Amino acid sequence: MSGPMLRRVGFRTGLAWLPAGAERLAANVRPLLGVASLWLLVSLLASLIPLLGQLTLMVLTPLLTAGLMLAFDRLGVGAAITPGMLFAAWSDPGRRGSLIGLGVVSLAGTVLAALLFVGWLTAQIDPALLEANLDNPQALAELLSGQSFGPGLLMAMSLFLFIMACLFFAVPLVMFGGLPMGRSITASLTACLQNLTAMLGLLLATIALGMAMGIILAIVLPFLSLALGQFGAFLAQLVMMAATLFVQLVLTGAQYQAFRDVWGWEPRPDSGPGDDQLLA
Repeated sequence: MSGPMLRRVGFRTGLAWLPAGAERLAANVRPLLGVASLWLLVSLLASLIPLLGQLTLMVLTPLLTAGLMLAFDRLGVGAAITPGMLFAAWSDPGRRGSLIGLGVVSLAGTVLAALLFVGWLTAQIDPALLEANLDNPQALAELLSGQSFGPGLLMAMSLFLFIMACLFFAVPLVMFGGLPMGRSITASLTACLQNLTAMLGLLLATIALGMAMGIILAIVLPFLSLALGQFGAFLAQLVMMAATLFVQLVLTGAQYQAFRDVWGWEPRPDSGPGDDQLLA
């Protein structure tokens, strides 16, 4: 069966993906609440295990994202969704392996980007001197004030954006098309390169959302901690996790809309795990 083909879209289309994701979320808050609550529960459980829990969550994020995309897709045809749909891809060994593999790629890329920046930093500052001033904020600020972070930050961000381009369409291509990990990464990168202006529009919209959320949290979180003491600090952590989940939901909605626009995908009653003939 022939399937969606790669399309070219423009800057305005990419700029509209994030608002479209927010609109899709706002229109389906009640049915998506169970899926979002389960994701929040998974995040809370992961936070209870230092480091290992967060690393595991990063590896599982593409699989969870695929489940959330499936929920958006089912809502598009008026189908009922359940919280368990978040783990829908887990039941398919091929999709499960590919999505977890994408999670490993994401984790490795993030670590490499961080190491690249740290490597640039330590090339300019003696690591022993940097370590000696870690407990003295004023001395550390003076030490870092004369350094140039631009090139190192640019290289790290370039690598991170390259990894994101490899993964952006790979998740829905695995979930809805049943593509193996390697082919999905290649197709995702190709789609992003052919739609650079649209991806730039999405990037600018995402930066604007991040700035707005940052301003709101910078006001709300300190107020909760100061007004309610220890309980306020705990509540602030919950607010932070909920805000992070909200952004994840909006971004997933935008990612799903981008997949529809760029690959010409239309929701259908039989799409999802088990149908491997959705994409040519």
